[in-house]
Amino acid sequence: MNTIPDGNAEQKFQEMLARLVEVPEWTEKQQLELEMARDISVEMLRLAEDMRDGASDLENCLILLKYAKVLDFVMSALAARRDIKPQTLRVIFKLAGLRVDEAYPG
Repeated sequence: MNTIPDGNAEQKFQEMLARLVEVPEWTEKQQLELEMARDISVEMLRLAEDMRDGASDLENCLILLKYAKVLDFVMSALAARRDIKPQTLRVIFKLAGLRVDEAYPG
């Protein structure tokens, strides 16, 4: 086993570390998607607080589940750097009863 540091291995490690900590450059469309996801999370928090205060009926649980599914879809796509087609996102938001930002393309 070689105990002397290998310069090549160190270089590869530094490159891997740089890729892991780099901040992604979001497109304007992705920034809008991220902002809409943030709005969903705020609405989910409001709904969860209402449920905590006593309004936890089946309807609110199902609404919260719909919002969670949409949020999961958007955040998973953004994390995987997959492009979300604007029409797909609009249909998903419409089915969940959510508002799409007017600046969003499509």
